[in-house]
Formats: sequence, C-alpha cells, structure tokens
Amino acid sequence: MLILVANCLGKVIRFPLMDDRIIIRVGSLQESDLCLPYKGVSRNHFTLNCRKRGWFLKDLGSTNGTRVNGRKVEETELKHGDLIQAGIVELSIQEVDQNKFIKIPEETASRRLGSTDKMIDLADIGSSNVFASDKLVLPLGMISGTSPKILDLFQRLHSLIDSDVSVLLIGETGTGKEMFAQTLHHSGKRSKGPFIAINCAAIPSELIEAELFGIGEKIATDVGPRAGKFVHANDGTLFLDELSAFPVGLQAKILRAIDEKKVTPVGKHVPVNVDFRLICATNEDPEELIRSGKLREDLYHRVATVELEIPPLRERKEDLSVLIIGLLQQICRREKKTIAGISNSLFDSLIAYSYPGNIRELINLLSSMVALAHPGEMLDLHLAPGRLMKSEGNDPHQQSETDFLSGPVDLRDKLDETTKGWIVRALHLNDWNISAAARSLKITRFGLQKMMKRLGITDKP
Repeated sequence: MLILVANCLGKVIRFPLMDDRIIIRVGSLQESDLCLPYKGVSRNHFTLNCRKRGWFLKDLGSTNGTRVNGRKVEETELKHGDLIQAGIVELSIQEVDQNKFIKIPEETASRRLGSTDKMIDLADIGSSNVFASDKLVLPLGMISGTSPKILDLFQRLHSLIDSDVSVLLIGETGTGKEMFAQTLHHSGKRSKGPFIAINCAAIPSELIEAELFGIGEKIATDVGPRAGKFVHANDGTLFLDELSAFPVGLQAKILRAIDEKKVTPVGKHVPVNVDFRLICATNEDPEELIRSGKLREDLYHRVATVELEIPPLRERKEDLSVLIIGLLQQICRREKKTIAGISNSLFDSLIAYSYPGNIRELINLLSSMVALAHPGEMLDLHLAPGRLMKSEGNDPHQQSETDFLSGPVDLRDKLDETTKGWIVRALHLNDWNISAAARSLKITRFGLQKMMKRLGITDKP
C-alpha cells in the first residue's frame, strides 16, 4: 500500500493512499483532504487521483507549481520513492505493509486488525446488549469490554436489576461509576422513571439543603418555591456521587429522609413523600472515610446494602483494544472527522500506558489526537502527548538510586542509551527514511549516519 508522507519544519504527517479515496485534494485550505498551511502552498495546490493503473498527481494551477523529483509537472503518475515539493513542504511516496496501521472502521464489524495475533471483534461495540443477558441495558455510548473483572461486575449488576436495594459503587476517579449506575437504572424496574445524578462536591454549602429537599414560598428574596432533587427522583433512581462531601450534619438529615421516605423542604413543616432507588458512589475507602469523620457510619450502612468495586483501567487491560477502537469511532462521529486509522506503534503505546485518570483520561488522549490530526491522516506517535511517550524505565525523574549502589555510573553510556532511543524513535516515525529522520532531529544526514554506525543502529528491526 502507498502512503503519502509530508514533512515540514520537523512535523511529519502520514496520509494513506487507499482505493476508497478516489480524489484527494491537497492545499492550504482548511477544507482540503490534506491541509498544509505552510509558506508557498496554494489554497488548492494539487490533487491525487486514483485510477486503474495507480495514483496520479495533478497540479491545480498553483502559484509556485508542483515538483516531482525536482521536475515541475502538471500531471504525472506516482510511484514508490517519488519526492514531491509544494512550497516549503516536502512529500514522499512510500510503500508500507498494510499491517503497519490499524484501520478504524466507519461501521462496527468483525475484522482483523494489525498483525495476525490481533483479532478484535467489533461487532458489538457501542451496542446496549454486549452482556449475555437480554435484561442488562447499557447507556448510550458505553463500551463494556470482556475482561474477567468487568464480566464479574456485569454479572453482579445483572443480579441486582430486579431489586431495589441501595448500592454503593467504589472506584477511582474516571472509572465510569455514573455509567454503571445508569446501567442499573436502565435495566431495572424503575427504568421508565427519571435518573437524577448529583455531584455532592459541586453544590455550594449554603445551597445544599434547598437543592436536595426543595424550598418553600417566600423563604428568601427573589427565590421562588421549588422541589428538590429527592422529589425529582420520585419513581426513578437517585445517584449521589461523592456522598462524603456533604457536611456531617446534613448526612443525618439525608439518613432520616432515606429511612422515612419523606423530605421536608426548607421553610416548610409538611413533609413530602418520596420513593426512589438510591445508588451512591465514592472514590475513597469507606472505612477510611468513617475513621476520618467524613462519613457517618450509620449512613454508610444504610447506603451500602451492596458494595460494588469498579476496577481501574490498568486492571482490565484486556478491554483496551476494543475501548480504543470503539472510542475512536465515537469521537470521529462527534467531531465529524475521518481518520485513516492508528499506527501499531501508537496502539501499542496506548495499550502499555497505566492510565492514572482511567477511562476519562483515555477519552481525553484520543480526543486530543483526533483534534490535532488532519482529516484522513493516520494517528501516530507524533500526535501523542509527552506523558504517553514516557515509560517508567525511561523517565529520568523516576530513576531509582539503586543504579548507584553497585558503584559509579558511566554517564557516557547513559547518554548513548538516550541518544540511541531518540534516533530509533525518529527513524521509526519516518519509516526509516534517514534523510527525513535527520531533519526531524535537526542534524545532517551524514551526522545521523555517523551516530547510527557508532551506536550499532544498522537496520530496521
């Protein structure tokens, strides 16, 4: 398969030339299939046309012209190794193995991705019926996964859908606790009722009681009577996220309201009956919250009839392949943007990353790379944020003092290791084109070849 590689000011863009793209427009216009907003590139500079015999370049009357292998052309057939010049941008035609990147399918389907040992079944991505039970309904956009911990969690959720017991979800920030709460709601007997979610830490302290229980008439200037969240959740589900953020005094009133199924609005004396299922969540250890005085023990025992632990993403690595592909599909649809796929090197880096921010961080990582990519471009390591590129063993700020326990450290060896790593990375990003790699490292081709020889970098691994 041919791929168009654009190199300008050290930035490398890879644009696969696939048969399903009949015409590719290249220019400085943002609407171009490949946008090159650089000096000397016309708004509509040239097109690439797919014909039966192959790919053809046609200049669109650009101001500075288009050169192929140093010769100014109006139209010419392209082949592997051709060099294209458009303004200050250098582009090359390279032939790559189809397995060097993973294509993101526009529609979910079962297909082979990457090398022969990577088979990802995408048939059920984004569906609401991934779990074996027809009764378990996932909220729109939720991707389940098939890791043992997630399947065990879904089995427990399945056991609770016909019950009204209170549930406490325990999990780190970003693990998707509200999504699992919605799964219980949509799957249960209260699914036709409302799902009311409250971020307990986000409500100002002076408004908490009125927000939860409501407020009566003529209680405060310019404040009209209104029902609280407890009343809005009637016949449905009330989800309290970070319950321990409420003041301890208010926790006693919440406990009383849950036990009596009644709330009394601020400034009124007549209680209002409420009937809802209660689901709470916390990202801290409940026992530690009780010991520190942040959570009343009696309230904890009332809301935690059943405790469910939401595993962090680093403990469900088996789900990452499907999550990455499925989330990319969702992000591209939301942004109305098409990408060609994701390189195996970036895919492997995403799999290896630890995700301290869990699924929320994964979504943000993928969203940032899709936003930075040109339409039709293949996502690659040059679009990834720095934290993704750092591994525990290569981050100098995380190096252990144990390196020095056996004696002095040879700084020259450490510098050679670092230099070799950057050179190999640059070569990989430029498909082992030495000239392009040298430009991205801001050194000469001769200098790069000299360092490669000294460091033993002889060939593509």
